Amino acid sequence: MSDAVGEEGTTGEVASVFQVPKAAASTIEEILAKDTEDESLRKYKESLLGTAINGNTGDKSDPRRVIVDEFIVMFAPEEERSNLVYRLDTAEGIEEMNKNGITLKENVKYKFIIKFRVQHDILHGLKFVNTVSRMLLSDTDELMIGSYPPSTNIHVFEFPRFDYETAPSGMMYRGKYNCKSTFIDQDNNKHLEFKYNLHIRDKW
Repeated sequence: MSDAVGEEGTTGEVASVFQVPKAAASTIEEILAKDTEDESLRKYKESLLGTAINGNTGDKSDPRRVIVDEFIVMFAPEEERSNLVYRLDTAEGIEEMNKNGITLKENVKYKFIIKFRVQHDILHGLKFVNTVSRMLLSDTDELMIGSYPPSTNIHVFEFPRFDYETAPSGMMYRGKYNCKSTFIDQDNNKHLEFKYNLHIRDKW
């Protein structure tokens, strides 16, 4: 579905311990300049870099390294509900999600899908960090997405990968939760952060 560098991270839950060693982290120019006479290495570079080897490194007029096109709440088929789709590639889309939030019925089965692009250079160790808090309680999940070459291709990250989450149920779990989601790489560069409210209700 997409090209990952060094570790599969397009869909599913990749081990969060994976990191690209600092010494191995190179730019596209550095990788292409090495051992140009080695045919087997050239083919390896092509598989590593994908379309970036031909100059397809994204929109040069957009300085962002990571663009999150869509944040999707996907419901299990038996729920018979349409997906919730939020556009996060513009300030207006982020503001809309912040304003409207996400509403889930208790016990509903759902998962998150993120569609994103990487631009300009290789991105190492992209992580999705999600914090959910309510009153004095807070819970943070950190998911490793992976490392990617730049491209106009859209990558898809789905979690959980093989099943669905179940929304909590019961009076004590109903109400509003404050959520903050962050996309950060292994060098602690923050590529996107957005906030929204999650509402758990007893009916739609």
